[in-house]
Amino acid sequence: MQFLNPAYFILSIFIGVFVLFYFFRKQYAEKTNSSNLLWEQVLNEWQASPWLKKLQQNLLFWLQLLALLLLMLALVRPFWLEDSLKGEHIIIIIDPSASMSAESGGKSRFEIAKEEMLDLAGKLNGQQVSLIKAGEKNEILLSREDDLNAIRRTIEGLELTYEHENMKKAVLLAGSLSSGKDAALHIFSDSAGKKDLMKELAGLYTVVHNIGENAGNVSLQSFGTAAAGDGISAAAVIENQYSGNIETAFTVKSEGKVLFEQNLSLKANEEKTVQIKNLPEKPYYEAAISISDGYSADNHAASIYTDPKPKVYTLGDVNPFAVKGFQTIGAELLQTDPSALKGLDMKGVVVAEGSTLSGLPELPMIFFNASKDKAKLEEAISGDEDSLFEYANFEKVYISSASSVLKGEWETVLKSGDIPLIQRGMHNGQPIIIVNFNLSDTDWPLLPGFPIFLYNSYQWLSQQSDFLGYFSSGEERWINIGNGTGSWEIFNNKDENLYSLDLNKETFKAPIIPGTYQAVSGNQIYYFSVLLDEREKSAGIEESFTLNAKSSEKSSMTQRPNESLWFWMAFIAFILIVIEWEVYRRGHRG
Repeated sequence: MQFLNPAYFILSIFIGVFVLFYFFRKQYAEKTNSSNLLWEQVLNEWQASPWLKKLQQNLLFWLQLLALLLLMLALVRPFWLEDSLKGEHIIIIIDPSASMSAESGGKSRFEIAKEEMLDLAGKLNGQQVSLIKAGEKNEILLSREDDLNAIRRTIEGLELTYEHENMKKAVLLAGSLSSGKDAALHIFSDSAGKKDLMKELAGLYTVVHNIGENAGNVSLQSFGTAAAGDGISAAAVIENQYSGNIETAFTVKSEGKVLFEQNLSLKANEEKTVQIKNLPEKPYYEAAISISDGYSADNHAASIYTDPKPKVYTLGDVNPFAVKGFQTIGAELLQTDPSALKGLDMKGVVVAEGSTLSGLPELPMIFFNASKDKAKLEEAISGDEDSLFEYANFEKVYISSASSVLKGEWETVLKSGDIPLIQRGMHNGQPIIIVNFNLSDTDWPLLPGFPIFLYNSYQWLSQQSDFLGYFSSGEERWINIGNGTGSWEIFNNKDENLYSLDLNKETFKAPIIPGTYQAVSGNQIYYFSVLLDEREKSAGIEESFTLNAKSSEKSSMTQRPNESLWFWMAFIAFILIVIEWEVYRRGHRG
């Protein structure tokens, strides 16, 4: 044991003075004696006794003496050295990527990392802690926190996000948090490489804890589907990342039914392509390999089928220029009577003309607004850089007048001054493009840009039908719902309701686990897929290492003084003073 303020031992002089006070303190006790001769004998015995016996030994004396001794020891601040983490500011970076879900010893790498982080927190000795989650967008979960309970709660609440970690930016963020002071960085990952981080870690003491075992992996690298003749064809690429030969079953399912199955044998580090023909048409397809390699995140892939050339239904009297334009781009046109829509199984894109949207089928649509209420155009045509107008130039287009705008929440993509000419949005849960002028009031159909616009619109509507698209894990994206319902329910492929979204108040957020999902809005079902990042289709690990340590330092631990004893000494002294006061009060009262 050592002392921070040994000079305070000089206060022991006052303790000696306190003891002397008790030597000479007069204290009387009433006694009845029959003769004065006895007092002489008592006095002679007292004068012949040692000094220690003259000390008035009572409870008050010992309580006060012990309290003074404890207060003096608290002032000299005794301490002893114990093992503690290096650095006054501990910065922790956690990797929440998909590869951290790989199992090692019956636990995932992420669970092991959390246990090691909790063990690290148990070795803190008053240091501040900052915690960074290294995703695509780095997130600071703790900033200079010194409450051990808060640190533990935050670590225990960590979860995988399956997104690829942006470790370089996370390290740069950690460097900015260190502020050049005595800081130590601890990185918990599985593949943080020394070469990749050398520049970012310049000067910052860093311990990288790479967790896991490099036991090999079999990965479903890619899977896709496409229309081929009267059926659907698919292709998958499977890679054996083991150093030995393996066998695995490969299956393709849809809605729980097996559509294709094949046993595969792959040599060490071999990549094999599987071609599949004549699959039945389904809304989505899920491919999987059945090998148990400890890393299941890359054993599955999904493909959502969308018809690349849906049929085009023209309702009623549609301008011949529009009909001819769709024929020019090679679309299959079907003339449809609006009165015969009931009971008709329609699937494709609708082209309609009129002055109202009521009574139209709930399908993707191009609507030519033929309202009789028109406004003459006097200003130049201007528009946004949009996929609808790619290679479709409007500089030489003449439009004499525009129809009055239909009610609804539409996005204007082409206008003349403040008058909308072409708008788009959602109607009854389906995408719609509205042309707010009559084709007889413009020379646009005679120009090459008109069929190009129809082709772009056809492609856009085809992609927007019942397929929301592909998302990365947890990706947030704005989805224009127009005047449709904003309440959406998200289901997985097991028909389990995961969560609800109100797209009138928030953006669409995809689940974090890769797979196929459904978004249900009213009677409409939208399919979408969460894809595993290509960089996460390998479960390899790197060796742990330490950077920027002194030559004499061999571990992340150091000897740090523990000064907690002085507090308890002062606290016990306070308790003794309270007891002494109570003893004195009772004695004085008696």
